Amino acid sequence: MGASVCISHRFVVLVFIFTCLLYVVSSFSLAKEAIGPFNSIYSFGNGDSSSSSAADHIAATLSLPAPQPYTQRGTEFFESGLSFATPGATIMKPFFFLKNGISPPPQSHDLSQISTFMKFFYEDCFSFHDCGRNNKVLPKALIFMDQPGINDYKHAFLHGKSISEASHLVPEVVETIKNSIERLINEAGAKTLMVSGILPVGCFPGFRTLFPEGDSIGKNRCHKGLNMFSKLHNDHLWQAILELRLKYPDVHIIYADYYKAFMAVLKNHVFLGFKTKNLMKACCGSGNGLFNFDMQKKCGEEGVAVCSNRASYLHWDGFRLTPEALENLIDTLFSKKGFVFPELKVGEETAEADTRHHSRIHARVGDISSVIRHLLFV
Repeated sequence: MGASVCISHRFVVLVFIFTCLLYVVSSFSLAKEAIGPFNSIYSFGNGDSSSSSAADHIAATLSLPAPQPYTQRGTEFFESGLSFATPGATIMKPFFFLKNGISPPPQSHDLSQISTFMKFFYEDCFSFHDCGRNNKVLPKALIFMDQPGINDYKHAFLHGKSISEASHLVPEVVETIKNSIERLINEAGAKTLMVSGILPVGCFPGFRTLFPEGDSIGKNRCHKGLNMFSKLHNDHLWQAILELRLKYPDVHIIYADYYKAFMAVLKNHVFLGFKTKNLMKACCGSGNGLFNFDMQKKCGEEGVAVCSNRASYLHWDGFRLTPEALENLIDTLFSKKGFVFPELKVGEETAEADTRHHSRIHARVGDISSVIRHLLFV
């Protein structure tokens, strides 16, 4: 009996070691290989931005044309990139909300965006090029999924769900995101996808207004419980991406760490021109309280004022960043400080950049080795 338990324990350890080695080898090859350049960007997600979007800033960073709304049909738009983002889009279908006791949102969902993309792709692409699985467009394109799932959680919170209740939604939401990525790979032949995690929602005026309890406030005045929720989602998403990388080794699946990038912006807000007194306030809002946000009087409605110096604010309204904050977020994301993994090629890679890549891999190997040693000698 004791011998069989020992053998079983060793087998589990060996499986764990093998999985770790696959991850390290995969990470090493991804870090070593140059990802990019691209010819176009196709984006999915929330289309609520009052001016520019994250996809626009990423396109500018990669020296690509900004993706145009897919409704502007035409060959020139398709080849230079399209945005399928729609206002308030959720990743989940209406039945998901109903079965969890939440009234379904009226907006479209991200799955319908992908369906629209597939329909648009096969209808229009075949008409001017032979753009099937071996087409010349998507292998050189970046598919960008901007915060998938964020509106699902926002909708749940707006309908009275607690942080604990919303946490139970995470596995199914992330599984749906994972399935969406696989569909883009298998049906559209996508070769490079960038999927972002969600921002620390505990740092946003709208979410803070929904959860005003003071005993959960951190040093940066963000809500600890809400930020832990963001981390929970992002951890699940990261695990899903790792699994997809192993399943599709010829496809680049990039994780954009919005959470850490935003916290870096928050930490350096003075240097970046954002005023400390405005960190938790909405530029466009009402209420004159701590957050300048009233759920009953939203930005754009009569009687809701707009601040005179938008560039000094991080938040446009309760749930969106100002264009200046969004630009700083994307700049931070591509600062080669580990916020994007694997890194995208922006301009010429230097030897110094390659060294940073390798040192991160070696550090990871060291971390895994220590875990393995612990497992072997317990």
